[in-house]
Amino acid sequence: MPVGERQRLITKILSVVLDEPAQVDVKFNWFINQHQIEHFKSSFQIIDKIYIDLKGNNLVKKVQSLQSDAYFGGRYNFLFEFDEIQHFSSARLKSLNNYPPTLKVNYSIADWKNWCVTYSSKADTYRFNKTTKDFDFKGGRTCQRAYLDCFRDILPQHNGLNPTLRIADFEVKGIFTFDSNSVNKVKKLIEKKMIFL
Repeated sequence: MPVGERQRLITKILSVVLDEPAQVDVKFNWFINQHQIEHFKSSFQIIDKIYIDLKGNNLVKKVQSLQSDAYFGGRYNFLFEFDEIQHFSSARLKSLNNYPPTLKVNYSIADWKNWCVTYSSKADTYRFNKTTKDFDFKGGRTCQRAYLDCFRDILPQHNGLNPTLRIADFEVKGIFTFDSNSVNKVKKLIEKKMIFL
């Protein structure tokens, strides 16, 4: 499946499972591309350390809104992220190792770490030459992706949302069509994941 299509398929299935429309254009004033103390609050030192550990070298000056793969409102009130292989890099493992044990998320951090160990050699080569202004070196876009994934995990608990739900591509392998079988598989998967609501 082309990049993005699988994400849209899983999001559509999840909407049916949750009986809640997925919103893909929701913006929050705290969900921006800079780690600011007023948004991260007591987790500011954590995100600042992650930024330094990933060798961030130039905080972006142009403030821009970030988006999640989807937002589910109603009683769910959480961000949803669909993680394909490029999210399981050595940079992401480094960031996950900085997460405090008190951080609430609707996915297994231990599983994410294990997949980073397994797939990082492939993930690290994904668009390796691409740089960004805040990670201005080869592999910089990979580091930026890991850094901004932390925003999606940490910011919600400080800004009135429920913990983020993540589904890894590996967890839904074999799902390529929208049908009742796919809906049942996703339903069983998220029943195990949705601990914090």
